[in-house]
Amino acid sequence: MKNTLRIGTALIGLTLASMAATAAAQTVEIGGTTLDLGESRADTLAIANAQFDVSPTGTSGHYNLYPKPRAGDSWDTPRGPAIGSLTLEDGRLVRVTHNLGSFRSEDAEAAIENLIAAFDRAPASGERPSVHTDRAGSGQGGTSRVYFSYPDRVIQIVIYRPDFEGGMATIDITEQYALRGGSRPQSTPMAE
Repeated sequence: MKNTLRIGTALIGLTLASMAATAAAQTVEIGGTTLDLGESRADTLAIANAQFDVSPTGTSGHYNLYPKPRAGDSWDTPRGPAIGSLTLEDGRLVRVTHNLGSFRSEDAEAAIENLIAAFDRAPASGERPSVHTDRAGSGQGGTSRVYFSYPDRVIQIVIYRPDFEGGMATIDITEQYALRGGSRPQSTPMAE
């Protein structure tokens, strides 16, 4: 009876460990390619090399991913910015970074610094923001928004894209506070 109980307990433990390992596996999509965190180095690099121009960086196990050259590109055609990177440690894929975009200007630098500062000021009591997105369009353009709602504020990122050709997108980042129902601050996504 004791041996049966021990074997049963061991099988349950192995099953739970197997389920946890399966649940811990994470699939990441980058540039139309799917990679599995925890995948072997060889398999990861085989998949990456088939889809991207993979370039090692100065850091061991770190690779930048660039779009493959297009037919007709010459050797001196600029390849553009990296679309992301891979980090391999102990023979496994441990990190995939997807570059979401970058822009260079004094206004952009100030906006991003202010965004980081707004998140720094967010409640540090372990509260996580609720995140909401929406999109709207009209005859003149389209607007996309993401709201990070905390108990006392909303941090909002808005992108407005005009429909007319040559119109540059406008990106606004705001931190909003509102008093509602007396003196208690509450946050809800607010219109511009």
